[in-house]
Amino acid sequence: MNNTMDSISTDLKLKLPWFKVRYIQMGLLFFLMGLTYGIRTVLSVAIVAMTDSTTSSNSQIPTFNWKHTGVILSSFYWSYALLQFFAGPIAQKFSPKWILTASMVVNAASCLLIPVTSVYFGSGGVMTCRIVQGIAQGFIIPLVPNMLGKWAPTEERSWINTTVYSGCSFGTIISMPITGYLSSSWLGWPASFYVFGGLGLIWCIFWVFLSADSPATHKRISMEERKFIESSLGQEIEQLDMKVPWRAIFTSRPYWAIIMGAIGEAWGSTFLISEIPTYLSKVTDIDIEKNSLYSSAPYVVAAVMTVIYGPLADYLILKRVTTRKISRQIFHGAGAFFPAAALIWLAYEESRLGIAILLIMAISLNGAMFCGYNVNHIDISPRYSGVLFGISNGIGQTLAILAPMLVEFIVYGEDDKSLWRTMFIIAAVIYAATAVFFIINLSAERQWWDASVLKSDIEIQSKSLEEAEKLS
Repeated sequence: MNNTMDSISTDLKLKLPWFKVRYIQMGLLFFLMGLTYGIRTVLSVAIVAMTDSTTSSNSQIPTFNWKHTGVILSSFYWSYALLQFFAGPIAQKFSPKWILTASMVVNAASCLLIPVTSVYFGSGGVMTCRIVQGIAQGFIIPLVPNMLGKWAPTEERSWINTTVYSGCSFGTIISMPITGYLSSSWLGWPASFYVFGGLGLIWCIFWVFLSADSPATHKRISMEERKFIESSLGQEIEQLDMKVPWRAIFTSRPYWAIIMGAIGEAWGSTFLISEIPTYLSKVTDIDIEKNSLYSSAPYVVAAVMTVIYGPLADYLILKRVTTRKISRQIFHGAGAFFPAAALIWLAYEESRLGIAILLIMAISLNGAMFCGYNVNHIDISPRYSGVLFGISNGIGQTLAILAPMLVEFIVYGEDDKSLWRTMFIIAAVIYAATAVFFIINLSAERQWWDASVLKSDIEIQSKSLEEAEKLS
């Protein structure tokens, strides 16, 4: 049966025109992730300038005497984590395209408002905007795998997935140095919020006119490409209104493996994005322009490496060098164990060059996890991948809230490297422990509770019987 479906997909693929609509969707989602993370990380660098009057060459730029910056940074995750649980189920009922549009409008608008609210309402105003951003991004992140589950053919799943998620690194790459440069210039830190908020609104225009919920609803897709994608995914059943099998999902060991993988990735990435600029500023005494370059350099390498991981994973599976399961284990393990080792080394490293190299190792290798737990959502349940991602990412981000808050508690002296050392070791242990659980318990097969498997199998079998009857 699988050989028949593979041959159909191959035949259709050969007939596709050069222009492929699914790659347009991939590009739009790439920039969505880039702007989402860009808007998220602006404050991580800007807050250094917002609390230091010597940063900008313009003395008229407002600064603030905020002590609990860790709480301000963590406020984003209070709402972001909670919304993850609801976004997936909502996407099952309503159009993901328009939910993403509304979410980015709110996300961008709240970014634009931070300079004004900080002046008139202080840290409370900034935290309010960040909470609103968390609500908006709480819808964006779970809906991306929902879209990928409908647009990425099985044969291209890993590389399309990693290309889209490399946008996370891309957004951080452009956000940190641009924010550092603007913060030290005459324009000051407010300009960085205006730039990224404006870019978010521009993206919405392209998204509205070029995107669609699925190949079946896209007005400009060729029939050949649509059939290729749908036959690859068995997607004819996607329009069925079926209830989410909650009990089966929460008693699924492979799904709990994904949740543990999400916890490790969320804690590590949140800690690195939120706290590394402060660490570089307070411990290594690097000025804000160099700080932003040091902070963003690892994400340049990460963006390149993340694009490599996906095609490599697909190639190894296609050539049968590894099974899909072993591929997920290898890439997730590399994305967790190597960063864990780098963080432990970083805890004791003294030189600036050594710190830069170790940060590059930790952040760029972390991207391999996108070919592990992340794409595994679609492996086990193409139909409910958005729901699954919302829950796993929600749990991961809920616990990741503790990262900046734990820094606030443990690192009571921000220039004390011995206190930071404790945080690096905690992050390393979480990386490693969650990866071990994922590697032992994961599955790369569609689970029985994924309705699309059962329904598509029934339809295929029915068609085969009908054809056999006609021949007889």
